[in-house]
Amino acid sequence: MFVPGAGGDIRANLPGGDQKDGFRSGDEADLQWAGMELGAAVMRACARAVVRESLARRPSVYPVRSASVRVELPGKTKPVPAELQAIRVGAFLFLGMPGEPLVDYQFKLETLMGPKAKTFVIGYANGYIGYIPTEAVVKQGGYEGDTSPLAGDAERALLRELEKLASQAMPGK
Repeated sequence: MFVPGAGGDIRANLPGGDQKDGFRSGDEADLQWAGMELGAAVMRACARAVVRESLARRPSVYPVRSASVRVELPGKTKPVPAELQAIRVGAFLFLGMPGEPLVDYQFKLETLMGPKAKTFVIGYANGYIGYIPTEAVVKQGGYEGDTSPLAGDAERALLRELEKLASQAMPGK
């Protein structure tokens, strides 16, 4: 199973970028290299996968609960409609956002949820509104912050709504 996480500001580690941010676009050879590196990492992970005996001790049924909401997020020029979602599967909590959330959302939501659940941000869920930057990135400027339709205070609204959804998906936690 593949799940796109909060990776709106993740870039391939390609050498030879400019002095400002070290980023450069990749060519065909770079894409082949990145694909081979990813494939090798997947093969290493599979080699360390759970053994048959461990699988036998896992529950055969996991409780599943979900909650979703449509919200108007603060935008730079007008409110931006978005659908947010929380899905709990056993001890795992998946929080869906409609666009490309930056990595800091994963860290902030893990901290917010604490030990209540193993939390994963899911990008590109329920539509697409572009980059979902943090308030700091909007203030700082740059590609993700400048091209996003969201205003800086959208971060607080997103975190507040996702926390509410998480509590609906995890009653009693």
